[in-house]
Amino acid sequence: MPRFFADITDNGQAIITGQDVRHITGPLRKRHGDTLLIRDDTQGYTARISTIKPGEVILDILSLDELHDRGINLIHLGVSIIDLKEMDVLLRYVTELGVSHIHPIIAARSNIRKIPPKRIQRWHDIIREALKQCQRKSVPVLHETTTLVDFVRYDFNDVGLVRLVTCFDAADMVNDYHGRDVCVLVGPEGGFTSEEMGVISANDFHQVNMGRSILRTVTAAITAVAVLGM
Repeated sequence: MPRFFADITDNGQAIITGQDVRHITGPLRKRHGDTLLIRDDTQGYTARISTIKPGEVILDILSLDELHDRGINLIHLGVSIIDLKEMDVLLRYVTELGVSHIHPIIAARSNIRKIPPKRIQRWHDIIREALKQCQRKSVPVLHETTTLVDFVRYDFNDVGLVRLVTCFDAADMVNDYHGRDVCVLVGPEGGFTSEEMGVISANDFHQVNMGRSILRTVTAAITAVAVLGM
C-alpha cells in the first residue's frame, strides 16, 4: 500500500487533492471509514477517511507512524544527463535506494543539453511517486541542471564528505567507501573526456571502479547508490 502525501491541518485532519484522489477512490476502492497511510515531508500517519468530495479526500489522523531511511549516510549523485526516458528510470530507483541529492550534469558527451520545464516537473513527480512506494523518511533534493565544471567546484559544505568519480580502470572499488558521506559522479555514455577527467581530478575527486564490466550510465548510477546507501 502506498503512503500518500497529504496536507496536515492543525485540527488533527489531513487533506489529499489532485491525481491521488482518483487513485484512492478508483483502483484502491477506498471509501468513507477506510484507513489510509499518509505522510508529509518527514512524518508518517495512519488516518481514516471522513469525507470524499470531487477532487478531495479528507481524513482524520489516527496515529503517528515512524518513517525510516534506507541508510544513515549522505549521498550526492552527480549524473550526466542521458536519454530522458532512462533518466526517468534512474531517478525512480536512486530515490528508492536512498540518494540524498541529485545533480543532473551536462558533460561534453551529453547528447541532451537542455531539459524542458515539463520534464523537470515530471522528474519531481517521479521522485514523489517513488517516495510514496518505498516510504523512506527523507525527501531527496533535485538540483538544477548544471555544467560539469560548476558541479565539481560546488561547495557541498559537508565536513568529511568524500568525492568519487566512477572509472573503469580505477584501483579503488566503490564499495571501499561504503558507510561514508559521499558525492559520486557518473559520466555519460562514452565517459568523460580526458580534459574533463583532468578538471575532475584537480577538484579532489577519487576514481573508483564499479567492477570488471563496463556499465551504462543508468546502471552505474543505480549500482553506486545501492552500494553506498546501505
